Amino acid sequence: MTPPVFPLRGIPQHYEWGGYEFIPELLGIGNRERRPYAELWIGAHPKAPSIAVLGEKERALQDVLPAPLPYLMKILDARQMLSIQAHPNKAQAEAGFARENAMGIPLDAPQRNYKDANHKPEVHVALTEFWMLHGFREMSEVEFFADRYPELRGLDLKDGVRGVYEAAMTMPQAEVDRILNPLLARLEEQQPTKMDPAYWALRAARDFPAAGGGRDRGIFSCFLLNLLHLRPGEGTYQPAGVLHAYLEGTNVELMANSDNVLRGGLTPKHVDVVELLATLSFESGPAQIMRGEGLSPAERVYRTEAEEFELSCVTVTDEIGYADCASMGPEAWIALEGSARLESETTAVEMERGTIAMVMEGRSYRVHTAKRAVLYKSAVPRRSR
Repeated sequence: MTPPVFPLRGIPQHYEWGGYEFIPELLGIGNRERRPYAELWIGAHPKAPSIAVLGEKERALQDVLPAPLPYLMKILDARQMLSIQAHPNKAQAEAGFARENAMGIPLDAPQRNYKDANHKPEVHVALTEFWMLHGFREMSEVEFFADRYPELRGLDLKDGVRGVYEAAMTMPQAEVDRILNPLLARLEEQQPTKMDPAYWALRAARDFPAAGGGRDRGIFSCFLLNLLHLRPGEGTYQPAGVLHAYLEGTNVELMANSDNVLRGGLTPKHVDVVELLATLSFESGPAQIMRGEGLSPAERVYRTEAEEFELSCVTVTDEIGYADCASMGPEAWIALEGSARLESETTAVEMERGTIAMVMEGRSYRVHTAKRAVLYKSAVPRRSR
């Protein structure tokens, strides 16, 4: 019988853009070989299911849960810029997954777009200073940059952000290079700060240098998307179709249980322009920064429209504890600061920094500490309770 509360072991992902220190230090392991640790997965996705530690036994998490876990939690550490990307909605994911299965494309094939049949809305909260691109700028801002950098006038500015982006993604590579090469030469003469899209355009050109295929057209997105500088505790929500990219920093991320990504550049991986354009939302305007809603002295929740997940930051002290019931589904916890004790009526887990635990559905529990601790919790949305 599965205990009410038990430890989990998350699975690191070693993508090239990952950092060398944050996740190894969080897990209390060495990294003398400086292997990139990009993400720590906490969930039951078939690609990398977490391990349930049940006394002397260890089992894949999905094998001890009575039903599929609807969400996937991650700690993400971006040392280099991630790809420009968007995620499909549920219908698009189901159709795309079935189509690629029928075509006989292996799940691990580099040209595969859909790794599963699920959508991937996602929320994240910054743990350090965090830089990202999120959603299309208003057209007036795009025109401002085109006035500042005349090379960008080579894009189609007549048909709004959709026209600009479609032109950037579909023009011949020779035209991309004809615009970007002199633009990047102009930017090299400046000393832009991180608050300037020019900084990230230059960094993208250095991280993804021109090779036989020419300049990466994802560089255009640095000027077309909103540039955000998030402080710890701030975050954003990425529903289906919102073009975005994480540029630098560390966060905790929560999403539907999916690994479906459609890319728009700044990556050596597969870019399917036709499929990406078919999934995008071209709404433009300022991005909404989330700061969470205080539900109690201990808990701050980051609400979204997603049905599968809800992310909370829980801060407990010697005077302020936390108690609840995992009534609608299992809850995943990770300790990021200090130490605490997560206990049910029969079992407990000592939550030192980097410890991960799960509370089974329907079980009451409490979290307390003799000092102070900060933990993040993944759960089913409260409105469903």
